[in-house]
Amino acid sequence: STLFPYTTLFRSSIPTDVVLVFDLDSALPIKEIEIPPKSAGIGHSGMIGLIEDRFIGVWNITPAMSVSVVDTADDRFVGEISTPGCAGVYPVDAGFLMACGDGRVQYVRLDSVGEEVDRLRSEVFFTVTDDPVFDYAVPTPQGWMFMSLEGHVYEVAVKDGAVNVSEPWSINPADEEDAADLNGVPIDPDDNWRISGRQAFAYNAETNLLVTLMHEGGGQETFEDPGTQVWAFSTKTKRRAYVLELDEETKGVSVELTADAKPLLIIAPAKGGELLIHDGVSSRLLRTMPEINANLVQRLE
Repeated sequence: STLFPYTTLFRSSIPTDVVLVFDLDSALPIKEIEIPPKSAGIGHSGMIGLIEDRFIGVWNITPAMSVSVVDTADDRFVGEISTPGCAGVYPVDAGFLMACGDGRVQYVRLDSVGEEVDRLRSEVFFTVTDDPVFDYAVPTPQGWMFMSLEGHVYEVAVKDGAVNVSEPWSINPADEEDAADLNGVPIDPDDNWRISGRQAFAYNAETNLLVTLMHEGGGQETFEDPGTQVWAFSTKTKRRAYVLELDEETKGVSVELTADAKPLLIIAPAKGGELLIHDGVSSRLLRTMPEINANLVQRLE
């Protein structure tokens, strides 16, 4: 059976955090493991990660930053790893990546019992003051994809004892005269658009498709504003494929792509209500799902 980790907070006179573990075959909880009441509880999937189908890492902020490690095989809390200035839990092999405030990505490797045995850092590739990366990332076949508030895309992988970061490319380069997208549709001037939303981008490796929520106007402080458009890109050509317009009722706060060869684009509207299901390649609306709480959509794998 495949495990799915989830953290929840039970309120009593003394707060208690537990990791709930579900069996995906039955969708039923099969165990719960108590952890220190420190979990960040921020609403996207980068706050918790399943490492080698055994260990669960939960990101904490109290405001000190750390990761609680749980062993699902032995049903126990292994311990807490101090990670000052670093956010997220993005599993890679026997460890996890984190984005750090010094402009680097950190990799923490665990041993066979879930304790830290090594820590690696990339070179500096972003600055918090000028163009920070989101603390949210999406998986790729080699590692994880990070994106900056100004729309620069970075792919991070761990190989041969090093954390490697790719050269960035921009989802919104400077306007060019007579520019067109992959379908030959002219691209109107769009330098004033920027990425936005709580879970602002998604990636499908089968089709090399990257989608981002976008809104017009404002500075970096507007990064969580709802998106009024979805932009889709080919990560092979680094060019835009289409633009999907969202109206006042459907402007999105989170996007997701299914992981198959015919991906569905799932949009969670900022106002909640119906979840929107589009064809990820053509952008065509397929259906809505009113029975689903659309306030948040998590990463699908």
